[in-house]
Amino acid sequence: MNNILFAKANFKILDKEFATHEILKIKEDYWFWDDYRKTNMLSLMTKNSVPGVQGTVNSQEGEFNWVAYTPNIIREWFEDEIFPWMGCKTRIMALITHPEFSNGEHIDCDKHQVGTQQHKFRVVLQGKTDTLYYKTKQGDIHVPDIDEPFIMDGGWPHGMTNDSKKLKLTIAAGAPWIGNESYNNIEMLMNRNEYTLPDDLSIYLKS
Repeated sequence: MNNILFAKANFKILDKEFATHEILKIKEDYWFWDDYRKTNMLSLMTKNSVPGVQGTVNSQEGEFNWVAYTPNIIREWFEDEIFPWMGCKTRIMALITHPEFSNGEHIDCDKHQVGTQQHKFRVVLQGKTDTLYYKTKQGDIHVPDIDEPFIMDGGWPHGMTNDSKKLKLTIAAGAPWIGNESYNNIEMLMNRNEYTLPDDLSIYLKS
């Protein structure tokens, strides 16, 4: 399944409006700025339930558990629907992008991992999916606008511009999960074999 660039994942959808409300009432003190991706982040599941930017360090010892303030609606949806499908627990973050603001164009893996399977699981609680785009030799390619959760290739350079009047809120599951060997509930919407990577990837990688 390493040819997925963007695919719709068919799951029982959670109540996005209520989930958004519950996330946004968490104290702003727990949010932090990620300078690489140019977005605000909130740790929801981390090693040892560590909040804040410290929770993004997967190399520390311990098990993945929910941070205390994570809303029940998010916990229950992942525990009942997503983790059994993934086959593991993994780091879960909430990402906020303010109106008329662009995230930094980046790659969500190390240089030596580019070209390997680097699937990321996302669900947009508020906003549109088609503000996300990939950098290709053919130019910027926007993904389709869908309501469902999706799988994206994090090993391909991508960015996002929130062109709406509302903030965009996304729940993101990433490493150490990098995808499954096969899926029985997805619809391929963009195949990476149909596009070509830009020549210079160094400008998108974390220095």
